Amino acid sequence: MDFPLPSKELMGRVRHAIASLGASTRAVTAGTCVEIAPPKDETRFWSPHLSVQISDVPESGHDHVSSALVSSEDSPAGRSQLFGRFSPRPEIWTFCMFLYFALGLLFCGGLLVVYVQWSLGRAISAVWALPIAILGILGLHIASWIGQGLSKHQMIELREQLDQILELAVPSSPTGKRPGLSSEVQTSTMQSEMTR
Repeated sequence: MDFPLPSKELMGRVRHAIASLGASTRAVTAGTCVEIAPPKDETRFWSPHLSVQISDVPESGHDHVSSALVSSEDSPAGRSQLFGRFSPRPEIWTFCMFLYFALGLLFCGGLLVVYVQWSLGRAISAVWALPIAILGILGLHIASWIGQGLSKHQMIELREQLDQILELAVPSSPTGKRPGLSSEVQTSTMQSEMTR
């Protein structure tokens, strides 16, 4: 989303909006980042969080190199852009990446041992590692699909909370429709949000 304010001013307004919501929100800010999480009593293993970055958009009249050299503090007027991403909680993401890495190592190690046993003409006894690793990776992938399905309503609620914060911060913000996205590009979640 684009806003006609510099990122510093927009973040100040967002902080004020979050403070005015009080305990009804689990949004926190740090620098130019906003993190929004579901309520603690609704948080499950598969619950997402919404991470939002706010950055300045360089003036279109400047070339790319010179605008990159001008810091946001040097430009008094400008626009800012909001970029949000839904993701698992960091500890869940780290654990899943660890499991993927461990299963990948099991697969590669099993493949190496099978090759060595085959090349030496010995009985192939480590072949069990290959299907276990493949089934484990497929299981993790299926579990992530299931988790995304179970948390779909929470993603919609997090997006609604972001829209509420932005409406308080910038009353004329275009939160009712997704700017810059034609209806063909919008996901089914975005379309279902807008028709509710």
